[in-house]
Amino acid sequence: MLKKAWLVAAALLGAGGQMSESQLVIPNYLFWDDKRLKQQIADLRDDFTATSRPIFQEWKPGALTIAIKWFAAKYDQWVETNDPIFVLGRVHEVEQAIGKLAVRKTKDCPPYAQVLLQGFTSPAIRHPEYHLARDLALLYNLYLDCEEINDDAQRRKKQHTSEDSQSLGRSVILCCFNLLESFLSGIATAYVMEHPDAPEATVAMLKDNRLSLRKKMLLFPGIIAGSNVVLKDTEPPFKRLFGECKERRDSFVHCEPGPEPTKWGYIKEQRFHDVNRSIVSETVTLTCDAIGIAWKMVHKKESPTWLPQHNAAGRFDRVRLSLRPIEPSAP
Repeated sequence: MLKKAWLVAAALLGAGGQMSESQLVIPNYLFWDDKRLKQQIADLRDDFTATSRPIFQEWKPGALTIAIKWFAAKYDQWVETNDPIFVLGRVHEVEQAIGKLAVRKTKDCPPYAQVLLQGFTSPAIRHPEYHLARDLALLYNLYLDCEEINDDAQRRKKQHTSEDSQSLGRSVILCCFNLLESFLSGIATAYVMEHPDAPEATVAMLKDNRLSLRKKMLLFPGIIAGSNVVLKDTEPPFKRLFGECKERRDSFVHCEPGPEPTKWGYIKEQRFHDVNRSIVSETVTLTCDAIGIAWKMVHKKESPTWLPQHNAAGRFDRVRLSLRPIEPSAP
């Protein structure tokens, strides 16, 4: 049991690169003599304590037996899957079983996020918002690359096409609104998980899938923060975000060719084709601003650590939501 527990703790720290092949194998202890076995037990207990200590916010020696049993049981489940990728559990479940995770001190990990083992080298925390934020960063950086290529071709008066850029632009805008949907569902789900005694009316509101994205954006942060503040869609960043920016998104998702205007007064076909750099960049900026405003209302701090930030070049920096420190890149 101790060896199994230690192996899972090592996987949680991504310590595989520091382990020999023999350390990854569980010996047949039935053939060991008592003296050797007792020494192994003592060594493994010390190793497990030292290895698992950094995983927790606060290490409690009294919880050692519980942690060993829980980790060992997870090892057995992992082996049964015959897959290096294994979901250890959701953050909320893991913390209920063994205590608060240290990663929560430095990274924003919602309670529904999955604690993921990927062999012994790359443990991670994963949740939809993090991956959609990475999608957005990748797509937007690629979009800017494509725009630069077009600009260069135009300067050199070379034949080029903007269709690739338009495709990426549409993808960026769609990703922005997908991220907003996921973010709002996320803060609502986190609140319900962490407040089991919340009023039924509040829970019903936060779980109401009939509400539009706009209404969720305006209502949810105040409800969750307990302030009942309603954000206004007549003010920035929401006015433009749920105005012309969302008109593009709706034109992509619910495309209607032809010159007929919608009941809101714009022509979807025009919005579909009008995907210029200004509207793409504005949608990205306003999406990040909206998330930042909501996050500050709910958590009393600036934007979440999983949301990449613009650098001096106007691009997104890389974010990696791992359970272990990011190693410096090679020069």
